[in-house]
Amino acid sequence: ADPRVHFPSSPVGMSLGAAMEVVALGPVALVGAGPGDPELLTLRAARRLADAEVVLHDNLISEEVLNLVPQAAELINVGKRCGDPKDRGLQQTEIHDLMLLHSKRGRRVVRLKCGDPFVFGRGAEEVEFLIGHGIVPEVVPGVTSVLGASASCLVPLTHRSFGVNQVRFVVGQTKAKEMPDMDWSQIARDAAKQTTVFYMGFKFVHNICERLQKEGAAAETPIAVIESATTPAERAFYTTLAELPELARKHAEEITGPVLMMLGPTAAFPAHLEKLSGGRPFKRARVGSCDDC
Repeated sequence: ADPRVHFPSSPVGMSLGAAMEVVALGPVALVGAGPGDPELLTLRAARRLADAEVVLHDNLISEEVLNLVPQAAELINVGKRCGDPKDRGLQQTEIHDLMLLHSKRGRRVVRLKCGDPFVFGRGAEEVEFLIGHGIVPEVVPGVTSVLGASASCLVPLTHRSFGVNQVRFVVGQTKAKEMPDMDWSQIARDAAKQTTVFYMGFKFVHNICERLQKEGAAAETPIAVIESATTPAERAFYTTLAELPELARKHAEEITGPVLMMLGPTAAFPAHLEKLSGGRPFKRARVGSCDDC
C-alpha cells in the first residue's frame, strides 16, 4: 500500500484553529488531470504535481498520474469509490475545508481534478470558496474528457462536409440524480447540425433518447457512446438515437467506467473512415511514448 494515500471520511479532527498559527498561506492549484491518459497532462500540471506537498484527488485519477506526486507528499482521495454503496465520498464543503486547512498550514496544495477544472468539475465553486477565504488559487487547465475521446476515437466535434458547425456540452443528470431542466426542443432541432456531448448521462440514456425523439430529433441520428476514453479500458459503441436504449440495456452490467455520449452526424465519422480505408486499419494503435510512434 502506498504510504502517501489517505482516505478521509471527513476533515473532522483536523483543527483549523491550530492551522491559523501559520501566517504564510500555502499556494493552492486546481489542476486538470486530463481525460485519463497520463501522456495528455500539460507540462504545467506535471510541474505542479512534482512540487506538491498535499494532493486532493478525484477517485478516477489513474495510478500513472498519481505516481508523478513525490513520495513525501500526502495523497488524499476525496472522491467516491465506485462499487461501494456505503461510501458517499467527501461532500464539496469538506473538500473546501481540506484545501483551506492545508493552505493555512503553509503547504503546497494541489486539487487534482478529472478532465478540466472548469468543465463540469466544480472548479468554479472551489475558486469562490478560496477567494472568499483570502487565497488566490491557480487554475491549470486540462484536456476535457470529450476532447480526449474525440481524438482517441476519431469522432470530430465539427466537420464542414457533415454540416456540423456547432458544439454543445451538457450534463445528462442533475445533482439530485434527475433529468436536467434544459431546452430539449432546441437540442432536438439542432441534432442534424450540432454535436451534443452528454457528460454523466448514461444512467438516463433511455429518458434522454425518448425525450429527444419526442421533441423531434430523427430516430436515425448517429450517436457514439465512449467509455473510459484515452485509457487502456477505452471502448466505443456507434449506433443511432432509436437503437441506443437497447444497446445500453444489453451492455449495462459491463459498462462500469465513465461514459460520454456524442450525438450528431459526426458520430458516424468512424464508419465513414472505415469505408475510406477499404478495410485497412484506420486507427493507430495506442502507444506509451513518442519513442513508440
